[in-house]
Amino acid sequence: MAVTHAGVRAWPLLAVLGAGLFLVAVDATVLHVALPDLVRQLRPGAAAQVWIVAIYPLTAAPLLLPCGTLGDRFGRRRVLVAGYAVFGLASLGCALAPGVPALLAARAALGCGGAMIMPVTMSLLRELFPDQRRRRTAIAVCSGIAGAGSVFGPVLGGLLVEVWGWRSTFLVNPPVILAAVAAALRWLPRTTPAREPWDALSALLAAGGVLGIAFAIGPSGGGFASGAAGCALLGLFGRRQRRAAAPLLDLALFRRPGVPGAAGGVLLVMSVLVGLGLLLAQYLQVVLGLSPTAAAARLLLVLGASAAGSVVAPALLERFGNARVRTAGFAVAAASLAIPAAGGLPSPWWLGGALAGSGLGMALALTSSTDTLLSAAPADRAGGAAAVEKTGYELGAGLGTTAFGSLAAAVYSAHLVVPPGVPDTARRLASAGPAQAEAAAQGLPAAPELLAATRAACTTGVQVSAAAACGLFALAALLSTLTRRKVPG
Repeated sequence: MAVTHAGVRAWPLLAVLGAGLFLVAVDATVLHVALPDLVRQLRPGAAAQVWIVAIYPLTAAPLLLPCGTLGDRFGRRRVLVAGYAVFGLASLGCALAPGVPALLAARAALGCGGAMIMPVTMSLLRELFPDQRRRRTAIAVCSGIAGAGSVFGPVLGGLLVEVWGWRSTFLVNPPVILAAVAAALRWLPRTTPAREPWDALSALLAAGGVLGIAFAIGPSGGGFASGAAGCALLGLFGRRQRRAAAPLLDLALFRRPGVPGAAGGVLLVMSVLVGLGLLLAQYLQVVLGLSPTAAAARLLLVLGASAAGSVVAPALLERFGNARVRTAGFAVAAASLAIPAAGGLPSPWWLGGALAGSGLGMALALTSSTDTLLSAAPADRAGGAAAVEKTGYELGAGLGTTAFGSLAAAVYSAHLVVPPGVPDTARRLASAGPAQAEAAAQGLPAAPELLAATRAACTTGVQVSAAAACGLFALAALLSTLTRRKVPG
């Protein structure tokens, strides 16, 4: 697929692509700090709260491969602009939602728009930057934008919630989307659509398979049956790709050096970044008593370190290679997360160091993984490779939200010691989560004791979750070290 306009100015176009990518990443986490305000207004149940956050990435994940290959087949600019339009309209739907069902539907539509934007944006990097050195810099910029967006989401949410409330977190999207559409239509080059037919059946099999897995890891816990059905559909998808003359996804991609480890790296980084980020945002507000803005400011440490990692990543990749940089990123993240796991949460200095170190490590791991995936595919099939990367991104976000949220909730419930004299209604409400415990404590004589117990249980839940994340990164670093000599990344 060739660019029809010669001498395209790729670097200014990177700003256009980055704007949409930034908003898509922001909306995965923008409700982290805004959730307590949303809970007070809409009063969703415990499961609905998790679904409100998780439905966005879990809707996007099954659609990424079909949407990414749609760009290869019908033109990337066309699919990108359509994705911008869906995303902007869905943002308005979220802001105007009168209740929980409408909000869930709008968040799902938001995921559909994000699924159209993300893989096309990343595949355009493969096209606009054919030189590997320049492409690595562009990938580092976009990976930094995506990681920064995920971290900046709570920051933006905190600022907006204090002034205008949770609905305002979605109203920032439409103006930026309008500007991105205008810039894309004017400056983004047209691409020649591929001649091969688009395999709709393969797209349905892929979407159904990822949907089954996403539902299995979702807040309602689809369980073994959903996961097994998803794996079966993915098996049929793989069988069809091996036999197809023009496969939707070239499975030979996964036999190339470093690709499986890179896909796993994206999944792991996003699981921890989004899942643990949600817990830390609640911890900073509920336990430390910070305002949404102050809590968001603490999380800026992750943003700054992630930006620094994206800046130094191209030079490190050029000198040491993807596999070594990815291994180092895993190790730095593991060492940093060991701090809160060992009890360093109450100290602002120790927690600040942990946030900065984990942001740096995850930026290195994410950039090296993305470069491995995009470099492994030819330019005319970059959409499929980008879709694999972004599927890991969104599945990781959904998995992190549900897995770490469920783990922290279980630990919180097991360690919450409700003081005597608290009515059963307040006891049940407090057991649902830290934010609900604050509402349950209002007007109770035992409110100080209940809030102290809530803070202690919440701290334990976050500490255990940080320990789990630390262990996962340490295991990833070990596996990457053992396989690096056999498979260069």
